Amino acid sequence: MEAEGTLEVIAEISIAFTGFAGIFGALAGGRLRPDQPHVWLPFWAMIEVGLGTLFAALFPLLPYHLGLPDQQVWSASSGLLVILIACHLVFMSPRFLRAIRDPSSVRLPAILIPARLALVIAFVSQLLNAIGIGLPQSAGGFLIGLYSLLLLSGLFFVYLMFVLVRPEDGNNAT
Repeated sequence: MEAEGTLEVIAEISIAFTGFAGIFGALAGGRLRPDQPHVWLPFWAMIEVGLGTLFAALFPLLPYHLGLPDQQVWSASSGLLVILIACHLVFMSPRFLRAIRDPSSVRLPAILIPARLALVIAFVSQLLNAIGIGLPQSAGGFLIGLYSLLLLSGLFFVYLMFVLVRPEDGNNAT
């Protein structure tokens, strides 16, 4: 398999992001409650995206070692990633939309716009790679989705750093 080393590195990076989420959880303390969605939602989304990226990065090794041809390996892997992203959208989107409507929520367009874009790129690229529309089903098409999910984890990381550094009452936030 031509991308085995890359997939292992992506798996390691996603585990690191998941570990950082645990550190953020410890630092957040009492602020990590559902009544504070500006901390609670990105925390759980970072864990979910990190573990999903880990699972998706390691998944291609299974069909490859079962003897499937490369094209079917990448098609099945992209199909799995489409399902994972769709589950993320179904589960997390209503919560994020509710949090955005909350007047006390922290809105950072520099984080929100690239996060939405990364999610759309990941979903569309994996859907096209799974079906085989455009380019042939390949490791490159699959890696686009994984890189987009790593970007999403990184954006959640930056957002959580910003939210946890600002004062709890929201006054004088920079």
